[in-house]
Amino acid sequence: MPGEQHLFNVTRWLLQAGTAFCIFLVVVLGLALAGTLVIATDIGARMGVPADLGGIARVNAALVAAFAVGCGLSAVILVFLMLRAAAQIVQTAIRSDPFVADNARRLMRIGWLLVALEGVGIFAPVLLRRLVIHLVPEHLRGQVHFNFGFDMWPIGVIAILMIFVLAQIFRRGSEMRAELEATV
Repeated sequence: MPGEQHLFNVTRWLLQAGTAFCIFLVVVLGLALAGTLVIATDIGARMGVPADLGGIARVNAALVAAFAVGCGLSAVILVFLMLRAAAQIVQTAIRSDPFVADNARRLMRIGWLLVALEGVGIFAPVLLRRLVIHLVPEHLRGQVHFNFGFDMWPIGVIAILMIFVLAQIFRRGSEMRAELEATV
């Protein structure tokens, strides 16, 4: 059907754009992570970064920033891997039958990647708060604000469960197709 092909093409384009944006973010966040780690070393001191940044030691501020950037980087990498798997599923749907074992595995991978992304969203702020408690002076802790934008919503849990259910449907569909081909 022409409408389906158009929808697949739009979806493929959006997935490619999302993947390209993720690659851009990985590069930017990778550079930011490297920069914060450099600042935490003696190189940072030689570059003129003061040892005290408004009451927070340069090394401590750089470590908190490195952890936050690292968490963001890991989240973007997880999203990149999900988009890539989704693009592969769309490609098989465009070329032929989407009910193949590879797509079932891709959907399972997407489900586990979503679980990992939720884990980053839940545990990163908790760990970052702990890091701030240990590295930032008490009188400045109230000035340290961060928000990863993750909340554990029932809709996210339902979406993850649906991905796992779809993976099983795709797996069963590919098994049925193989059984049918074996009997013909």
